[in-house]
Amino acid sequence: MASEEVAGKTVVNEGEHPKLKLSEKIALVVGSAPNTFHYQIIQMYLLFFYTDFMKINPAFIAALFLIVRFVDALIAPLFGALLDKISTPWGKYTPWFLILGVPFGISGWLTFTVPEFGETGKLVYAVVTYMIYSLFASIITIPSSAVIPAVTKRIEERISIAQLGFLFILIGALIVQVGTVPLYKALGGGDDARGFSILMAAAAVITIIISVFQSVRVKERYVLAVNKDQKPPSFKQMIKATFSNKYAVILYVYLFAGSISSGIRSGVQIHFYKYFFNNEGLMAIVGLVVLIPTLVGVAFSQRVIRRFGLRNTVLAGVIVGLVTCPVYLFIPADNAGLMIFIAASVLTSLIGGFASPAQGAMMPAAIDYTEWKSGLNLNAFMSSFNGFIQTFATALSGAIAAGALTVIGYVPGVEQSEATLFGLKVLVGVLPAVFGAFAISMFWFDLTEKKQAQISKELAERRKK
Repeated sequence: MASEEVAGKTVVNEGEHPKLKLSEKIALVVGSAPNTFHYQIIQMYLLFFYTDFMKINPAFIAALFLIVRFVDALIAPLFGALLDKISTPWGKYTPWFLILGVPFGISGWLTFTVPEFGETGKLVYAVVTYMIYSLFASIITIPSSAVIPAVTKRIEERISIAQLGFLFILIGALIVQVGTVPLYKALGGGDDARGFSILMAAAAVITIIISVFQSVRVKERYVLAVNKDQKPPSFKQMIKATFSNKYAVILYVYLFAGSISSGIRSGVQIHFYKYFFNNEGLMAIVGLVVLIPTLVGVAFSQRVIRRFGLRNTVLAGVIVGLVTCPVYLFIPADNAGLMIFIAASVLTSLIGGFASPAQGAMMPAAIDYTEWKSGLNLNAFMSSFNGFIQTFATALSGAIAAGALTVIGYVPGVEQSEATLFGLKVLVGVLPAVFGAFAISMFWFDLTEKKQAQISKELAERRKK
């Protein structure tokens, strides 16, 4: 028997394996660094890369983002259902770290490489490479999310894993936000497009090495044995079991709201810095400044979660994010405006740092709830909807951002008009708040830590039978 203190209460989990070693926790979440790197590179730089380096029309890019990512979003649940129905001699989820990691890294490098083709050839190349890269980006996180409920049922361990995972997310984000501009400029030696290609080639190598490490180090413990005489659940049964779980639905709404809100802002952030503050290098400076309070928040997140609980900690992050969004609309294009922008971003990052590990512990709890309620183990299928939502939100936010650049009269490489500059402020301030407001759905997530521990106990008893 193991007892833990979560949200100020002592809860008990029975039938548990020993606590995880730090090395296994690292193996579980280290992939968050390259995954975040690729995800943010797509969000923050792909639109810029296409418009300014490959000279592709923003309207064409908007259509490309929307169509391809929408198709990929539909593929993600199908892939998740496949993972839940099959097993391999090497594990149910862990082999997929390597199977997906290799082509994911390579396709990222190809996407950010400008070919020596004519205008039509570049368009075809952009479409093909982006389709492949986007497909893997939409499913790459499914195994890593699905495997956590199969590794541990301890609430405190899950919070610890989520906390450690967010640190690796920050590493990936730090490299993108702080290092991308100086790295591609330094590596290119005056040829920024070539610098991007070299940077993404290095990222591909690191992505592949990490995927190998994860596939051999993570150990699955709680995967139900498959009865050969038992028919696997149909896709319809999976859908019903997932969406009759209100906690999963709440988390999906929350994730969509946050993803599309941050996606719109990220998609035009470099345009905003380059043309509003006349300093493209602010991507690195501001990125570093706002990551520091995020690290502080993550470091103290377990204490905050114990004091206020998972739901309330996440809600605090939602509310602060909504309150600070409109501030960006009123900042002037001077040093005072920059300081206001940074201050609002720092506050949002600090509270968000408290909330992120709490959010990471909620989906495994929702997955356990589905198994407890329906008897179906749907780790990958339910996790796949995270990929579905993030992929669709990225498509929608990217299309909105690209289309909005055309609407506000953005022209690459020239001084922007006052109307265009105001439009950029709307894109980083007003629109993220509009979509982010849906994240308030977290208010109805009443699956308490005590209830989670009881579900974990009952699931352990079922496995003994």
